[in-house]
Amino acid sequence: MVETADYPGYASYERIGTRPSVLTQEFPRPTFNEGDNYYQPNRLLSPHFQSEDEERRFGAANFCTFLDDTIEVEHCLVVPAIVSLRRLPYDLPPQPKQDLYKTATDEGYHAEQALQFGSDLRQHFRFRSYEQYRAPLFLRRLDELRSHPSNTSYKDLITVLSGIVTETRISVELGRFASDPTLAPSVREVCRTHAEDEVIHSSQFRALGRWLWESFDEGTKAAAAEFFVASTIARSIPDVDRIADMLHQSTNRSLKDSRLLVYSTYTEDVLIDEMTAEAQATVTFLRHLGVEDYSPFSLAVEGEREKLRIGLEARRKTLRS
Repeated sequence: MVETADYPGYASYERIGTRPSVLTQEFPRPTFNEGDNYYQPNRLLSPHFQSEDEERRFGAANFCTFLDDTIEVEHCLVVPAIVSLRRLPYDLPPQPKQDLYKTATDEGYHAEQALQFGSDLRQHFRFRSYEQYRAPLFLRRLDELRSHPSNTSYKDLITVLSGIVTETRISVELGRFASDPTLAPSVREVCRTHAEDEVIHSSQFRALGRWLWESFDEGTKAAAAEFFVASTIARSIPDVDRIADMLHQSTNRSLKDSRLLVYSTYTEDVLIDEMTAEAQATVTFLRHLGVEDYSPFSLAVEGEREKLRIGLEARRKTLRS
């Protein structure tokens, strides 16, 4: 662990004795062997597929959107979080700052790697990009959070905190892919190299989160706690519209039928359960910081549950009218 006075210890490549994956410039590519699976089975939608091929196509579509999110996260969350540190009124020690800036190169490579793999998949399965010119749901929600009139003075802080949130969860998600023997070797490999880098990145962002939290005054802690919780929910809540689009592209179902099935299957309770499972590592980290003393996660979750219920009811009503 790197030790700096008054700054939490964190991992580095030098300490662990590894090298960033960007230095090898290896691009795992899908091989498209018969029977290759690209994503874990969807327990909710599996009974509704007409064949193994449909389910396999749906898995490939899921992995494409995972790779899309990787690109968006790296370029629109993590790298901006590093840059925005310069505009916060906190004197980050030189070595941790330098180490965080090193990660920006890694993150750009991860996005490049994801783009290549995803492009191969889309071309092979003839998938089109979902909402190609629209940001993912979690980024749209974070933009709303930053642009809210009461939050504009905290815009850079929200950007940094959102980077911390995503870096506390992504290594767990990547590790799940990398260790799953039911997935295609190329999927495990592209996730393994990314996951090894994220061991370093996650450690550094956790240290940053702890250091910033201890640097905040009480008013900033109260505001930051709300931003942490809102960002955690936004980053992990499933996007039902995108799931429906993937189902439509992977099967013979019409888009309307796909939406009806997804909106009825993914109830507000299901969405909340999936979100809390994905966010578990982040929530544990935030609890250790003391965030819930200012903004209880459970209270925010119940508010989110009600918003989801209203939104799903409106979607179903529109489709059936």
